[in-house]
Amino acid sequence: MASITDKPIAKLEQDSLNIQKYANSLSKFIRNSDTPITIGLQGEWGTGKTSLMSLLLENFNKDGEKREIATSWVNTWEYSLFKGASETTPAVLSGMLEKLRDENSDIWTIKDVAADKVKRATKFLGGLANQVIANQTGINIKDAASDSLTEKNTAHIVEVKNLITSIINELIEHSENEIQKVVFFVDDLDRIPPTDAVEVLESLKNIFDIPKCIFILAIDYDVVVKGLESKFGKKTKENEREFRSFFDKIIQVPFTMPVGAYDITTFLKTKLKDLGVEPIVIDANIGQIAKIVRYTIGNNPRSLKRYLNTFSLINQIMDDDEDSEKDNNNIILLFAVLGIQVSYPQIFRLLTQNPDYLGWNEKFGNKIGLDLSKTKDDIESVGESELTDETWEQIIWGFCQKDPYLKVKCFNILELFNFLRELSCKNDLNEEWNEKLKEDVTKYDSLKEKLYERLSSVLEFAAITNVDDDIEVKSITTKGNVVYFDGFDGWIQEMRNGQVENKQLNLKKRPAFEVSSEMEDCLKYWCDYFQSEGHDLTYTPTGGCSVNHKKKKIINLEIKKSKISFNILRASERDYYRPLIDGLESSNIRRYAPLEGQFTPQYREMFKLIGDIKVVESKKSELKSIFKEAVETINDDNRLKVNMANHHILEDIFNGTYTIN
Repeated sequence: MASITDKPIAKLEQDSLNIQKYANSLSKFIRNSDTPITIGLQGEWGTGKTSLMSLLLENFNKDGEKREIATSWVNTWEYSLFKGASETTPAVLSGMLEKLRDENSDIWTIKDVAADKVKRATKFLGGLANQVIANQTGINIKDAASDSLTEKNTAHIVEVKNLITSIINELIEHSENEIQKVVFFVDDLDRIPPTDAVEVLESLKNIFDIPKCIFILAIDYDVVVKGLESKFGKKTKENEREFRSFFDKIIQVPFTMPVGAYDITTFLKTKLKDLGVEPIVIDANIGQIAKIVRYTIGNNPRSLKRYLNTFSLINQIMDDDEDSEKDNNNIILLFAVLGIQVSYPQIFRLLTQNPDYLGWNEKFGNKIGLDLSKTKDDIESVGESELTDETWEQIIWGFCQKDPYLKVKCFNILELFNFLRELSCKNDLNEEWNEKLKEDVTKYDSLKEKLYERLSSVLEFAAITNVDDDIEVKSITTKGNVVYFDGFDGWIQEMRNGQVENKQLNLKKRPAFEVSSEMEDCLKYWCDYFQSEGHDLTYTPTGGCSVNHKKKKIINLEIKKSKISFNILRASERDYYRPLIDGLESSNIRRYAPLEGQFTPQYREMFKLIGDIKVVESKKSELKSIFKEAVETINDDNRLKVNMANHHILEDIFNGTYTIN
């Protein structure tokens, strides 16, 4: 499965959030409660209100023909489609009676009198339009139909209420069932215009306030507030009591969706399995995934499904991109970046402008309109913490203070960015993060560079699902935004000169590197050789010289600590083993460690050979034979292909070697 449908659960076996216990308690409360009563399931969009009501419905209907509770379920938004505000409420009220009749046909054979009452009531409610019912509700009515309920053709609230009461009594007193109560489920009130939602609530209170009836409403209190603004004005401290009084008048029992208590780990495991992720991968990384979710999306089930679908799409694109080097560490980083994109788009925008967030400084603060010195004063006034003692943390903190939502989520964001640094330290330096590591400038700079490279890589793909009209962000997040040096001479010169910081292109400052004439001659020899063989060469800041054959990378040539380094494509005719050559260091670029979640390590298709200039010069023939085997592997379309289904083959390949004398 490539995606997860955004449908509420309908049955108990689909409950991966473990909300059954709340459904059981609510159903017991409803069975024992006095009537009439209205229960409001409160929660923002996507928090599982419909799912909880579905479990209640299943609970009430499980006894079949012997059930003691009759039910009626209406989705209010269905009755609001293509209707004006004055038509929505009558349509909803009419639908409640029709659903009551239709959903209980197995236990309620409507007799002629009862059937006539249902018909008259629904026709009356369906005809509401222009008049106000005795000033008791906000709904409008028009003249009743020809078989009107009164001689003057004018509806009175008491008549329709009595009529509906008699219908409910007909059902409960029916000799062929055991019904004692009627439960009306009113769903999706937060999907219709707020003013319409308030009108429906008022009408339910005045017309359906009937003995033996219980109403379960899915509602967001914020929607009610918006719907009442035309009546009370904008909500303030002075009039807040009026808003709350209205809500309390309608809702006798408020129930806030317990999103904080949801079993998110089980939910994530279930949904990732549905997406086709191998259980062994899920188990190895679920702790990190759950932590990222906690820092970003939180426990909203609908937002989580959107998040996981986005991740599934980008993950598939990365799988299909032959130029992309993907390992499990990058997958976790991608998951985190997408969480930032979905939850904190403004922070994602900063990250796309400069992925080197550990290097964010006063200049970057000025670029985004932040006065760093003032921010430091503000932090000191509210009390510093370990999450605001570094410059990059202070920039995030200051930026978040400008937005009410980001201000609340500020420390979640800081925790997440610190977590990404810890993750990079463990994966790229093979050690646990420690604050003292910052004192080792060389090691910390290496960590920053590795994290920068990884972020730059995943941001290219994350940009595919980004929604942002900022022109600068659009230009920066375009995939393939890399600066190429002007041939071999430009590459050597740039290394000798160093690199000036270019924020627009996400390039950070690089120190000058001493390239000796002997080193230059050696590099020149190999670049000329690759060109003579008809290969395409590109020179980039992070990749050195990349050698491509038929648009596929076969070799990467770099300088590593005054030595020549080759990353070379594994050859199929050598069973993808790496060669051993006297004087050259031979190694896998990344470890294969399935017990640590390293199933498909980055650069798994290549191995590394590294040596000083003299040894490389003396081993030209051996190296050329290896390069030609890489070319033949491309020609035969036989590159090493590893995925989660066959990753175990890497154990033999990564341990396998052959000797070239």
